[in-house]
Amino acid sequence: MRLGSLTGDCPPIVKTITNWQKVLTVLEEIDTPILNSIPNDIVLTDNTDNAISALTDHIRTVVDDSSRTVPANSDRKEMPRDAKELIRAKNAALRRASKYRTCENRSHARNLQRKVRDRVQEVKNDNWSDLMVEIKPSHQAFWGLAKALKTEKAVPTPALRKLDNSIAFDDREKAEWVEEEVRRRVILPPKDDLDPITQDEVSKLIKALLVRKAPGVDSIRSTALKCFSAPLVALLVAIFNTCIKNCYFPAAWKEDVVIGIPKPGKPRDCPTGYRLISLLNILGKLFEKTLKTRLSEHLIGKGLIINEQFGFRPNHSFPQQALRLVEYILESFKIKRKTVAVFFDVAKAFDRLWHAGLIRKLYQLELSDRLVIIIHQYISNRHFTFRLDNTYSSVRSIRARIPQGSTLSPLLYSAYVNDIPRSKIGVQLALFADDTALFLRSKCLRNILPRLQRAIMS
Repeated sequence: MRLGSLTGDCPPIVKTITNWQKVLTVLEEIDTPILNSIPNDIVLTDNTDNAISALTDHIRTVVDDSSRTVPANSDRKEMPRDAKELIRAKNAALRRASKYRTCENRSHARNLQRKVRDRVQEVKNDNWSDLMVEIKPSHQAFWGLAKALKTEKAVPTPALRKLDNSIAFDDREKAEWVEEEVRRRVILPPKDDLDPITQDEVSKLIKALLVRKAPGVDSIRSTALKCFSAPLVALLVAIFNTCIKNCYFPAAWKEDVVIGIPKPGKPRDCPTGYRLISLLNILGKLFEKTLKTRLSEHLIGKGLIINEQFGFRPNHSFPQQALRLVEYILESFKIKRKTVAVFFDVAKAFDRLWHAGLIRKLYQLELSDRLVIIIHQYISNRHFTFRLDNTYSSVRSIRARIPQGSTLSPLLYSAYVNDIPRSKIGVQLALFADDTALFLRSKCLRNILPRLQRAIMS
């Protein structure tokens, strides 16, 4: 529950209402100048880019023409009169203390600041108590509130043999060789093919899209795609299949709008206290879903993801992984053993992923050449702009990172950490995405700690 404006001079709150039935009707008409500019046969990457631009413009125009702006009823609760008067007095005292810098003025201003802080906190507590009394499963905030409340010896990387049979020994030389090897492989023609994308597949993916997701830089919501007629879906399928044929991920779909979500318990005045989420182009997200299907069929369908990884896998979840650890500890109690566990959390895991290392590991997992090249295109030459409220930063390039908010990223991260060393000295491993736990039991700590330490160092 939010508190209202304290000053009363904010611009009026408005909201946009879209007539989706009108959008549905207009999108059924495909004989338009914009759509007629798209060639019947989309073959080259230039044709693909032009088709994407025309289709995006058409959708945006139809939605804009079917929308209107109206005053919005705010759900913000009014601040009590005494609190407003206290805030006005505090602001006046601060201005006075700034103009006439006396000890008395500063002391008076600080005293009023404390009173305002206490009174505002009291109002928030009252509002929270009211919400707890009133809230029911039918309340708009119920489910959001419920979700908020649950809330061996080291083995170094071996020396690598280069194409000229020379050996890369140190870490920098190995990294440069991996970059060079990836660049060489992704420019080679693919030796295999991918199953073509079908109209039925895309229709099912559109139907499954969530309507309450924020749009990306194209400003198109998923609701607009749900209004697509069969010819527009067929056009989308043609664009997707051309991208697969040409091993191409369009540049228009690699422009991210990044927003910061505050992390619980982290300071709000520090950039590291925010989780960065990418808002992506809706057409690009749909194409990503088709790629994810093919990536999942290979990695999960063939059992290539290690059993210790419970993140982003069907029939696996965090509670199941936690239960595995709990049962291990309970069994230790029964046989009178001590258990020690060490927990790790990789800071900025998605933001620090090394692109060349990921591509090399995908090749090692024997992924289709064509799919690897498209994924390389997907993560390369991306750009982002950071959005704070309605203000945008300048456009920056992304050198290392996979978009947090993309349907592909979790599976790509699982592939990236899939070669994590597994101990041969009895230490148990548990993974859930970037969260890692090592645990071991024995009769005494002297047997546990050295083995855990060796497992950590490996």
